[in-house]
Amino acid sequence: MVIFRTLAAFITCVVTSLAVPALAENGPVFRQADLTPADGYRVDRVVIVYRHGLRAPLDTEIGALEYSKEPWPVWATANAELTPHGREALRLMGQYDRALFNKLGLLQPTNCPDSDDLLIYSDSDSRSIGSGNELREGLAPGCQIMVQHKEAGAPDLTFTANAPGAAPFDGNAALRSINSYTHGGPGVLAAQTREQTRILEEILGCRQPSGSDQECDISAVPSQLSADEHGIGLTGPIMITSGTAEVLLLEYAEGMPMSEVGWGRADLAKLTAISRLHALLFDIFDRSPYMARRTAAEMAPRIRALLTGSDEPKVTLLVGHDNNIAALTSLLGTSFQIPSYGRDDPPVGGGLGFLLLTDTSSGKQFVQLFYHAQTLDQMRDLTSLSLKSPPATQILSPKCAKGPEHLCSLDDLAGLLTWPGQRSFHERANAKEAGSDLQS
Repeated sequence: MVIFRTLAAFITCVVTSLAVPALAENGPVFRQADLTPADGYRVDRVVIVYRHGLRAPLDTEIGALEYSKEPWPVWATANAELTPHGREALRLMGQYDRALFNKLGLLQPTNCPDSDDLLIYSDSDSRSIGSGNELREGLAPGCQIMVQHKEAGAPDLTFTANAPGAAPFDGNAALRSINSYTHGGPGVLAAQTREQTRILEEILGCRQPSGSDQECDISAVPSQLSADEHGIGLTGPIMITSGTAEVLLLEYAEGMPMSEVGWGRADLAKLTAISRLHALLFDIFDRSPYMARRTAAEMAPRIRALLTGSDEPKVTLLVGHDNNIAALTSLLGTSFQIPSYGRDDPPVGGGLGFLLLTDTSSGKQFVQLFYHAQTLDQMRDLTSLSLKSPPATQILSPKCAKGPEHLCSLDDLAGLLTWPGQRSFHERANAKEAGSDLQS
C-alpha cells in the first residue's frame, strides 16, 4: 500500500560537538554543555523551536502491525493527544527554562514577563497548543501570558508545509533532491540500518535472536519513492519501522511498566538503537535541500526576523513538530544526538535553541546553536530539573560556526536561513495580513 505523507550535568566551560556528514552512522559525540556565555559576551535574546510533548500514538503511526503477534498496549489518552504524564514533563521543562533565562538575564526572577520579554507561539493542533500552555505554566506560573496560535485546527504555514498559501510542489525537483541527499534513495537508508531493524523485529516478536521459529525480514521489503503535485509517496522499510519505533519510545517515556514496553522485550539500549529508524523518515521528507526549504519556508524567515529585528521579544518559544526541527538543522548544516535517542531524532518535548550574543567590546553579534531536551529516563521518571540537574544540553556546530565556542556571526547564520526567491517573514505577514486570525 502506498502511504502519502502530506507535506505537511552542567559544566564550567562550553564544550562542543563536531558536526558530521548528514548520513554518517554515528552522530556527534554528546558532551553536557553549559549555556553560560564566555567572558566578554552578553546574552540578548533566545529563540527555541520546541517539539510538542509526549502524546499517545497517532492513528497511522504503527506501520508494523502485521509483524507484531501480540496486542499493543491500550493508552488511556486519545490518539495524538498529550498525556497527563507528558503535560507534567513539559511543566518541568518550563521550570528549567525559567531558571536558565533568569540566569542569562533574559527574564526577571520575580516579575511576570510582558510581551517585550516573552512570546509563545504554537501550531494550531491541540497537542501543540497544550504543549505551549504547559511550558508557559512552568516558565511563568500565575502570569497572564497567553499562548498565541491560529484558530484551533486551522493550517499554519509556519509549521505545516502544505498549508493554504504554500508554493506549488515540484515532485520532480523533490525526487532529485532526496535521491542526491540520501545517495540513492530510501533503499540505501534501509540497507544502512539493517541492524537497527533486526532489533525492532526482535522486539516485535517476529524474529527470534536464535534465528529459529518465527522470522521476518522487514529490510527485504522493496522501497519505492514517488512524487506528484500533492507530495511524496513512500513504501518500504522506512514507512514500516519509523512510526513503530516512535511508539515504542513513547511507551517508555510514558512510564509504562517494562513488561508492557515492547512486550517486555525492549530496554533503553534497544530503544536508543531503533530511535534512528524514526529519524530516517525525515531524511526523505524534510532534510534534503528542496524538502528542507519547503518544510521551513515560513519558519526560517520567522526565526531570522526574531534574531535580527530591533524590538523582538527577549524570549520566543515556537512550539511545533519534529519535522520542523529536522528541516532547520539540515538548512543549518548540523547534526544532533541527545542521549537515549538516535542521531537526528528530535526528542519529545525538546527544543532547538538560537542564543543571540553580543561581543561587548566590538558590538558584533553572534548566534550559538544548542539543543536541550529531557532524556527518556528523565521524562519517564519525571525528574525535577534545575541548573544543577539540567536536561541534556548539546552545543551544535552549524556550517557557519567558528572558534572554540562554535559561534556563527548573526549575518552568517541569517544567510543559512535565506535562499533565492524567499521573502522575509514580515513581508509575508504584510502580504497576507498574517496574525489577524490569531487566538490566545
